[in-house]
Amino acid sequence: MKIELIQNSYLVAKSFIDPVRAEKLAEEFEKQTNFTLDHQCPSSPAMYDFMPFVKLLVEKVPDVSELIGEPVLPTYTYARAYKHREILHRHRDRPACEISLTLNLTKSEPWPICIQRPDGSEVCLEQNPGDAMLYLGCVADHWRDPYDGDHHVQVFLHYVRANGPKAWAYFDKQKQQEPTLSVGELPVTRL
Repeated sequence: MKIELIQNSYLVAKSFIDPVRAEKLAEEFEKQTNFTLDHQCPSSPAMYDFMPFVKLLVEKVPDVSELIGEPVLPTYTYARAYKHREILHRHRDRPACEISLTLNLTKSEPWPICIQRPDGSEVCLEQNPGDAMLYLGCVADHWRDPYDGDHHVQVFLHYVRANGPKAWAYFDKQKQQEPTLSVGELPVTRL
């Protein structure tokens, strides 16, 4: 992994996708009707693995691999259309989110994402449509304070390092059955 990512737990990827494409993806997402609500952000419609986002997840494997300096495998996507006064509480993600990107698709007001660096300092970063923040999702605390706007669509693209200890989570294969492993140990599949 690149030293900058290790030292900060995040990297900024300005214009990760074209802003026009970001807006179109947001529009397509918001036309859906099969949203779910989750405990993290109970007033914000969300969706796991919306197909246009899965295509983006796979398309961006080479870019993410280059950003971190080693090959990655895709795990899953998750997206939310955040509403007024929503909060994303401070948290860490599960193992399938070893390398994560939060990508802004559209917003009515600025809403920075905050992350804690390994040295304990905290930074909050603003994103414009098409901008992404790549971060170590299951290592670094990250959060958002209450949102003052009315509309903010964000998609999360999750990956694992292809040669890392969480490689077993590629394509979110064991979402419900995450094994307890020693560092570097991989699960054995018996046929």
